[in-house]
Amino acid sequence: MGRLDHDGKHATAAIRRVYPLLALLVSTVFCLTVALAAWVYRSEQPAVDFASFWAAGRLAALGTPALAYAIEAHRAVEMTVAHMGGLMPFPYPPPFLFFVAPVAFEPFWLAYLAWIVPTAALYVAALSRFMAPRYPLAHPAALVNAMIGQNGLLTTAIFGFGITMVATQPLLGGSILGLLIVKPQLGVLLPVALLAERNWRAIAGAAASSLLLLAVAWVVFGSAAYRGFFEITGEYAGFMAASRWNWGEFASLFALLRFFGLAQPIALAVQSIAAILAAAVTWRAWSRRDENRIAILAAATLLVTPYLLTYDSLLLVLPLAVVLRDEAHPWRPAILWLLLLAPFLGYFGLYPGPNTIPAAAILSLWWLARPERRGAITPDPASAQ
Repeated sequence: MGRLDHDGKHATAAIRRVYPLLALLVSTVFCLTVALAAWVYRSEQPAVDFASFWAAGRLAALGTPALAYAIEAHRAVEMTVAHMGGLMPFPYPPPFLFFVAPVAFEPFWLAYLAWIVPTAALYVAALSRFMAPRYPLAHPAALVNAMIGQNGLLTTAIFGFGITMVATQPLLGGSILGLLIVKPQLGVLLPVALLAERNWRAIAGAAASSLLLLAVAWVVFGSAAYRGFFEITGEYAGFMAASRWNWGEFASLFALLRFFGLAQPIALAVQSIAAILAAAVTWRAWSRRDENRIAILAAATLLVTPYLLTYDSLLLVLPLAVVLRDEAHPWRPAILWLLLLAPFLGYFGLYPGPNTIPAAAILSLWWLARPERRGAITPDPASAQ
């Protein structure tokens, strides 16, 4: 028995020694991906998501922000930097134009670097409170964001900075979280968490910053931009109702059920139940000031909205930080990482199956919310390995 116990501890130690090396390897791949993407965008014109941001920012910088939501006008600007085979509209609230207008310059490849490099640096800085710098960029969704120039690095940085400050600097932390108004589906559970904790100053800060950003965007970009945003939001809802997307590209529970052929009303009902349960788990964790409440909030957030894509799964880096510290279950980081990797392989046609992000979120909540869990996540850089 003693021999088996010794062998088990030796195997666990060996597994845990591999993770830092693999993280460093994948982080290196991330850096190479950014460099390769910039080189490709310099010589080719692929239809990537950043082209949508660039076109919207360009229209805003030229003084016609409402045209960012006019599909044909927006597409015409996209076509100047990318060969668009289909539609890639701009479905973000007008405040997001403040973030993309400064990088809407030429050449396109340099604008891409001006977008990805700073947002990646902010992301790593925000996550350094939870894990060593080699780990954040090893998340598969970080590679997705780098490859297509998406905004997951920015939104996760906002989430990470804000949520760690609400305990010690609630007004500032809440003000940072209010910036998530640029992608409101990622902030749905923030009021639940902050109300459960009775963190009134953080709530005030979040409300003030989000309302101020909305108001300034109204003044700068005009009411026509808001009308365009609401119109295109309705069109996106119609696209989902008509199943005009590949459900495997979406990371929500609703999309997973639609992938397997369940009728939309049933999928929406299950999604609604999951959202209620996720909110309940979040309330419980934050009202009790659970040591893993930040990671629980991040995982629960991915189970609330039906409109969620693979690159948004970057929030699951926070649960990943927990399981990396869990010495009792050394295989959990590998399981979670593989579930996060599978949809990324789908971009290259290497994985034809369903999107496994919902499974990763559910599994994360199961591990984090159980009484016997270990490896609490706290914003303490000294505890990162």
